[in-house]
Parts: sequence; structure tokens; C-alpha cells
Amino acid sequence: MTDQLLIPALIAVSGVVLLAYGLYKRGRAASYKATPCRPIGELVGGERQFISGKAHSPVVVTAPVSKKNCVYYLEKIDQKEQHHSSTGASHSSWERRFNNSYGGFFVRDGSGTALVVPNSWSVDFQKPETEESDDMLLSGGTDTTRKMEAILCEDEAVTALGTPRSLAEFMAYLRQDAQLAMHPDFTAELVKLEKEGGSALPCFFGDGAEKVADLAYADYVAGTASSAALLLQLGALLTAVGTAAVLYTLRVF
Repeated sequence: MTDQLLIPALIAVSGVVLLAYGLYKRGRAASYKATPCRPIGELVGGERQFISGKAHSPVVVTAPVSKKNCVYYLEKIDQKEQHHSSTGASHSSWERRFNNSYGGFFVRDGSGTALVVPNSWSVDFQKPETEESDDMLLSGGTDTTRKMEAILCEDEAVTALGTPRSLAEFMAYLRQDAQLAMHPDFTAELVKLEKEGGSALPCFFGDGAEKVADLAYADYVAGTASSAALLLQLGALLTAVGTAAVLYTLRVF
């Protein structure tokens, strides 16, 4: 009987997990809708808000996997690990080893310019990630390591959520050995901007950069709400089907 209950129970549990995640995403979507999206020229200092515009950088960087020119990339490196059970059975799984967040960029919306420096945990890009191909693995990697990347290119739509601070505060943060990975030429541009009187430039960085998405604001908020609704529907269906199957199995046996 236990074997007959296992699959229906797993279906029901999966449904509950999806429901919980769907509720979380629905709450996040509601929070996004309640958070103002302001023109960069009208940002309120110290307040949580959205900006949305086009990405720009005077310095081009090269993505590590696709070798494309971009203004920012997030490189993910996984290692294949072997796991052995007490019965002698073994299986492998990919384990995340590194998240390399590289670069920063300006966002322009016609009313002004802001600096955005994402963290590995704030990136919420919707484009499919590029994964290292077999040819790339043969030329440099191994079958126990894989690399993936998410990139943002020049003039692409971008939306950032967070609390802006000044360029002066960002430069102080950078000089305190914040271990930010940025192109030296881009850092030099920021130093030059600071010296030329740009210290008040709004900047989203550190814990003040909560989310950075490669979509326009309206598309990002609508996509979050749509994703939440889909998860809730699928979760409800799996929960109902799994629970019904469990009850039927119990009744039969």
C-alpha cells in the first residue's frame, strides 16, 4: 500500500509547494504594483522605487560564455557532484560553486541618468541563459563543470527596483574594498564623473539594488503577476489530483 501512496502523495506535496511559491510571487507582484516607478529626474532619495529605461555603458565588456559584447554579465559556474547512499547506489547532481557578477551600467530614460550595479542575487533577467556548449567544454572545460551566463547588452530595456543613493556614497562603498568586479575603465569613468561634479548621480547598488530585470517596467510587473497566477493554478490542480488519488488509494486498500 505504501508504494501505491507514494506517487499520489508526491503529486499532492508538489502542488502545495507550487501553491506556496505562487502565493509568494502574488504578494511580490502586489508589492511591485504598489511601488512607484518614477522618472530618473524625479527620484526621491532614500525611498524604495522603480526606474526603467535603456542600458548604456561607455565601456564594453565581453561575456565569458557567448563572447558577446555587453554592459553587464552574471556568470554561473556549477560543479557535478557524486552522491552515494548507504545502499551503495549513487547519483550525480549539479551544485552551484560561483556566481560572478561583473560590471555596472547607466540607465537612461529621457529625464535623467542613474547608475545601476547589480548583485548576483538581484539579477532577474528573463532572457534564456547561455550555457557552455560541448565545443566550448572540449576547448577549455570538463564534463564535470558547466558555465552559464545572463547578460545585458547596450541599449536593452532594463528595470531596477531599490533605494537610490548618491555617486559619492557609491564611490566610498567602492573604495572600502567592497569586492565589486568592474572593468577598470568603467571605474575610471566614474572617478572622472565624480571629480566633474556628478556626485549627486542616483545609484542603485549593494542592498539598494533589490531587483534588476531586462524588461520594461510594465512588462516586468505584468510578467510577475502572470507567473504567480500560473503557479497558483497549477499548484491547485496538482494538490487536488494528488489528494484525490491518495484518498482513492486509501479507500481501495
